[in-house]
Amino acid sequence: MGLAHGQRLVLLAAVALLSAGFLQPALAKKKRGRCAILPQVEAFAKRTKQARKRVTKVSRRTTPQQTQALSFCDTMYMNTQDTIGAAQRAITFKDKATAKIMLQLAVQDFESCDRPFKQAGIKNPMEKFDSVLNQMASNCMTLANMIV
Repeated sequence: MGLAHGQRLVLLAAVALLSAGFLQPALAKKKRGRCAILPQVEAFAKRTKQARKRVTKVSRRTTPQQTQALSFCDTMYMNTQDTIGAAQRAITFKDKATAKIMLQLAVQDFESCDRPFKQAGIKNPMEKFDSVLNQMASNCMTLANMIV
């Protein structure tokens, strides 16, 4: 007792739909880590670029001591941009270890911006930027753990 041609087509269609339904989430899960992290890292890079612009603007109306400290910050933000670029390349190649190391280096770079201000006992006008960058970096490192 075989299936009629119409019944076979319905059965094949049902199997195809079930397979697509079960395979789709698995495929999405594999891609999700990389797809989720790249926009976050790009936002991190953009915010770092904004921080450098802010340093330039703030430096115009500060004391020589603050200007010198802000120049150091600018260098650190530039280093951060380089390491973020390296992290983006690592993510593209699914190199989880390198991506995490580069993101950790980025954090160290912008966190060191505060050092000359603390040493001089003066307020860091970039403190809010650094706080936001720190949170963004933390988010990126969490997402980097999802790279498969």
